[in-house]
Amino acid sequence: MIFMGVGSSYKTADLERFAVEEETKTFIWDNNRNVSWMECGDPKGFPIFFAHGGPGSRLEIIFLDENSRQYGFRIIVFERPGLGKSGFVQGYPLLLFAKDLEKMADALNIEKFGLIGWSSGGPPVLAAAYHMPERAVFAFSVSGYTDFGVYKDAKNLMAEYDLYGPNLSENQPLLFNQVLRMVRWADLHLPNFYLKVAKEEMCLPDRKILNDPQVADLFIRDQEEALISGTRGILQDLTTQWEPWDFDLKQITVPTYIFQGKQDSFVPWQFAKNLADNIPAAKLSLYENRGHLFILEPSFQEDLFELAKKIMRDSFKE
Repeated sequence: MIFMGVGSSYKTADLERFAVEEETKTFIWDNNRNVSWMECGDPKGFPIFFAHGGPGSRLEIIFLDENSRQYGFRIIVFERPGLGKSGFVQGYPLLLFAKDLEKMADALNIEKFGLIGWSSGGPPVLAAAYHMPERAVFAFSVSGYTDFGVYKDAKNLMAEYDLYGPNLSENQPLLFNQVLRMVRWADLHLPNFYLKVAKEEMCLPDRKILNDPQVADLFIRDQEEALISGTRGILQDLTTQWEPWDFDLKQITVPTYIFQGKQDSFVPWQFAKNLADNIPAAKLSLYENRGHLFILEPSFQEDLFELAKKIMRDSFKE
């Protein structure tokens, strides 16, 4: 059955189909480090590497499956260390993600590709765009962070939004780790309570998206999968992104598009403007009436894939 609520477009069977072991694949790299990955959409389509949020997992691409299939895109995601089924590795700077993506593209015999990162997936795909300008056709950052080394007041700005994670992780790391452990416990053992608390922190547009029970079900399932192995992965993922990045935004030459809702409760919209100001020729789309979750909306996905097709046509004409 296809459900028709706000923000929904995937089939109810998709979650079970993608969650089974056969849909999840693993590369073994670097002294037996396992990297879990999955793909959806059109298997013969133009490849796009997707970077999930934080906490997030490979299951996020289920939201993109139907539209990516219709528009002829193959979506590929791999989980960062300690998230989902990927093994933890101590120390994982953003450029190491970029090198992992390069390694995966080589293993899959993919020469050219697009990049989409949502939330905490934004910084990794920007690192990949920096690292592989000759292979990445475009980079889309949706609701993502900026480089805290460039935006010097980023942590204070987040505190103004009642987002105390960066300051807490820096000044009271043990307490921050304990908070993450509590969040994980609630996510795994009290999912309805976890969702209720999460929605209370969200803006109205995001709450409306999660009012669809099946969208909410996949959202929670994704969060659970992200944290199933513990909190080391999400702790490292967040703290890496809340520190100065290991590449220069001004050196990104790949066509880059920044999408941000001004009602976002989790990422200040000013971060998107900072990205656009520092990435040469980046194009910024700010939405007055959107929050953090609008990538889950089928209408936005359609716009995103239409833009991707246009960029591809223009790129391959040259």
